[in-house]
Amino acid sequence: MDPHSEHEQKVVPLGGKEIPTGMESHADWMNHPIQTEAPVKEDYGEEYNETEKLREELGNVKKVVTSICQPVQTIYTLQYILDSDDQTSDKKAIEKQILDQQTKRDQIIVELKKLIPLFEKHLEYISYKEGIEEVIKQSFNKFNSKEENFEFGSLCKKITSTIFKDQKNLLDKMKAIKKAKATTPQ
Repeated sequence: MDPHSEHEQKVVPLGGKEIPTGMESHADWMNHPIQTEAPVKEDYGEEYNETEKLREELGNVKKVVTSICQPVQTIYTLQYILDSDDQTSDKKAIEKQILDQQTKRDQIIVELKKLIPLFEKHLEYISYKEGIEEVIKQSFNKFNSKEENFEFGSLCKKITSTIFKDQKNLLDKMKAIKKAKATTPQ
């Protein structure tokens, strides 16, 4: 506290003895029972459920596409170090790191391949199938320059940005369905 301050100085009690106004019913919060039941989710109909599921699946695709960039970038960087520096003291360690990153990339590719059937069910998103197939193909390339590596990252970014926009559109559709259900008398 500043003793020279013009403002009123009030000592705030510590130790949890004073209960704020309006919080009196929660004063004994430690002895309240733990609520185990999750709130019941309201059903907005089949169209809403399908839209919500598709939005969630697109979110998973976005995460997987985003995750492939890191190992591909690391492989490029390590390969560049290995190729450009003949005096690399620990070639074996770098080669092991490359193998580890290739394994990580391959695991992500398996996940991406599992997601492709989603786009065969939803023909309005078929361009994602083509984009993911291109990501898979390019992820095996050995990039010869920073520009080629950057182009790979840009491809992934383009796909994830478009998915983000589509997720927003799906969310808007979900909100419209909710609003329509709320205004419709039961």
